Amino acid sequence: MPPPDPRIHAVATALPPYRFSQEDVARRAAGLFDGSFNNLERLMPVYANAAIETRYSRVPLEWYMADHGFAERNSLYLKHATDLLERAAADCLGKAGLAPADLDPLVTVSTTGIATPSLDALLMERMPFRRDTQRLPIFGLGCAGGVLGLSRAAALAQATPGSRVLFLVVELCALTFRRGDRSASNIIATALFGDGA
Repeated sequence: MPPPDPRIHAVATALPPYRFSQEDVARRAAGLFDGSFNNLERLMPVYANAAIETRYSRVPLEWYMADHGFAERNSLYLKHATDLLERAAADCLGKAGLAPADLDPLVTVSTTGIATPSLDALLMERMPFRRDTQRLPIFGLGCAGGVLGLSRAAALAQATPGSRVLFLVVELCALTFRRGDRSASNIIATALFGDGA
């Protein structure tokens, strides 16, 4: 008899404090890139065509007006990604009626920063997971990371019937923005992506 299909028992989100309307983002991008970007007029409709009304960010809009080095951006990533993961995990476990010690595997996905030790290891130090909790950090897959992570979490659950898997995803796309980058992909990213877990 095949093992039962895994089921999702609870879902939770955690959002950072800054909320932007797409109109504010488009206006700020137009001002930031005006006069220094070829074909800006051709790219600006991406904000209206993205079908996004609002998004959340770990940093205020003013943050984008200055240059920020990798060390600063990654330091913000480590702190705030772990904070968001902790909030999302606690909320999800609460909805499922579980404690951290009730979990078996922990699957964590992120792409927008570098963490060594990994985010799941940092989270283990904040929440009372069992020390033998199996961990699977998934890094660097971009938009495909969430789908692959869900697939890995389901495979882990199916491999051990009765196990409880916590699957977490966090991205802080705002921190990857580079003010001096005049590529189309940088503008498109500002029209599409936000922060959250």
